[in-house]
Amino acid sequence: MSLAISQFLPELSALLPVTDELLRTANLTVHEAVCQITLLGSRGLAGGYRADSDIDLSLMVDVNMIPIDEPQRGDVLRAILDTTLSQWRAAVDVDLAAVFDRGDCCGMRCFNERHWNDKIIAGHGVDCFGIYKTQRGFDGYVTEGVRLAPMYPMLVIWRRR
Repeated sequence: MSLAISQFLPELSALLPVTDELLRTANLTVHEAVCQITLLGSRGLAGGYRADSDIDLSLMVDVNMIPIDEPQRGDVLRAILDTTLSQWRAAVDVDLAAVFDRGDCCGMRCFNERHWNDKIIAGHGVDCFGIYKTQRGFDGYVTEGVRLAPMYPMLVIWRRR
């Protein structure tokens, strides 16, 4: 099952009205396992995008809705990305990552912060969450040196109710 997103958190339109309009017309659709969407990069709070810049979105996955074992886990993560990619209708490309809790850190609270917060991150921030990608030279798990710090600033734009 999938869900077309038409309502975003109010911070998006208040802080990034051009990105908000782009997303409202993009037919942004997510798989049922996505519980949050986080905006990163130049079309987000970092700013400085060019006309041909893509939009970077992290699809935060509810780990209770994906299998534990492989290859089923990878198959579902691929389906999560395919759901959004197949429905995307914006004039700019979307760069997607399926992000999931590895269960050995902070529960991904760090993806709710706009800026680095040592109290939440508590010395972690490297390889403490999983990423699955099927674009930009990746096809599967991003396995080495997954660093949180370069992703900031970030903005949560949607949460499942």
